Amino acid sequence: MKKRIAVGRLFHESHGYARPTMPESIAVVRGDKLIEDARGNGTTLGGIVDALTARHDVELLPISDSMIAPSGPIDHGFYVEQRCFWEDQLRRLEPDAVIIDLHGSMGTTEFEDAEGDFLAHIRAIAGENVVIGVGLDLHANITPAMLTAADICIACKQNPHDDYYDTGKRVVGLVFEVLAGRLHPVYTLAKARMITPGKLETHLGPLKEMHGRARAFERSSSTIVDISIYNAYRFGDYTDMGQAAVLLSNGLYPQAEEIVLQFAREFWERREEFRDELLTIGEALDAVAEKTDRLPRALADLGDRTLAGAPGDSTLILQAAINYARPLKGAMTVHDPETVAQAHSVGVGATVAMRLGGKMTPQYQPFDVEGVVRLINRADVKLFGPNFAGESAGIGDTALVEIDSRFQVIVTSKAGFIVDPNVFEFHGVPVSEQDFVVMKSQFHFNRNFNGLATSLYIATPGLAYYLPGVFAKRRARVWPDTDVRDDPIIAPQVLHR
Repeated sequence: MKKRIAVGRLFHESHGYARPTMPESIAVVRGDKLIEDARGNGTTLGGIVDALTARHDVELLPISDSMIAPSGPIDHGFYVEQRCFWEDQLRRLEPDAVIIDLHGSMGTTEFEDAEGDFLAHIRAIAGENVVIGVGLDLHANITPAMLTAADICIACKQNPHDDYYDTGKRVVGLVFEVLAGRLHPVYTLAKARMITPGKLETHLGPLKEMHGRARAFERSSSTIVDISIYNAYRFGDYTDMGQAAVLLSNGLYPQAEEIVLQFAREFWERREEFRDELLTIGEALDAVAEKTDRLPRALADLGDRTLAGAPGDSTLILQAAINYARPLKGAMTVHDPETVAQAHSVGVGATVAMRLGGKMTPQYQPFDVEGVVRLINRADVKLFGPNFAGESAGIGDTALVEIDSRFQVIVTSKAGFIVDPNVFEFHGVPVSEQDFVVMKSQFHFNRNFNGLATSLYIATPGLAYYLPGVFAKRRARVWPDTDVRDDPIIAPQVLHR
């Protein structure tokens, strides 16, 4: 008989210091469209759906999909409505397994560990015999509640997240090992009371070495199924948050506590190595002006990264470029629903006096500037990838405004995923013809712009630029935001159902 497998996604990285994310800004997809949209896209859900549809022993049961751009905590009422919908569907469908794409750092306006609560409710409704599989982002704030509710709970291993899709496929494979009775999951978790100030790319040290050793441990014993290393989301404030290592074993593994403890201690001992080397806006523009190759520069606006939960409403790089000593051409996005509406009302070809951006982030002010409306758009913009391939950019209605005949500004009504060349190309702005384009991301755009642009990281102010002490922690006790006076290591826990 075919296995009945329920699938879905509730994916959000919640910035604890930004405005709450309200229901009207969240898309919910259900029914057959969930499966259609997920097929072949570069996400964990895409990997889950493709792996399941490739099998002949599966009846696929779509429940609900919300892929929400990083932003402030989710409105609690919306979250409860989604949870109740999942519960109702599970009661009706009675699946053999549930496989879910979650981020792992979702909070609501009332809950700090929304995924822990969500999975606990799923377990209570599904029952003890239903297998629950979860694919997480490696920036999750992993908790015992998640690990005890799910049978399979593993993270992607790369940042940028080039392996989301593969993670989804791997979760499916492990779920079927549990269904077959060949895998008896046991988790061992340890944490260091710290968050990383920077250096979060997994192809660079220290994380490169740590992930390399994790893969070596996995190869060393058939009992070790997975080691996930978690870099806690810096803009959250969670009880017992920290850099974490989780070992998934098939049954109890005697050395598991020692292994995860090694990783936790290494995080703490090497904590000063996790610092980025960044440019100022002026230094970045100098690098743009002095470039010797033909490739434009992709400027990562770290303070205003929508991929880290900031609103995306900064115009600081634009203002500096307008006033730069040498003429430059550039393209960027600015999240500003009011200016989008203004541009749509006056139409293409009109000159518009704008108070552009700066309406959501406390550190910014609107920029008074004139521009010519070149395009207005109400269509959805897709990401070409490979990162997030096939997903919606989630930027809502847009307008292209040209400023000073040199700067192409795509004004968006939603923050969205500013990680892909098609955000610009869709609006008739060729990336290759610019001196620079501005990314509202630090890592995730790199692979999408491979061969098209050279990346530069800029230490811009905003809600997504981490500085110790700026984002005050009320629950967490983590270096470098607080003075960790007691043991910096949270002792290993062995968790299983």
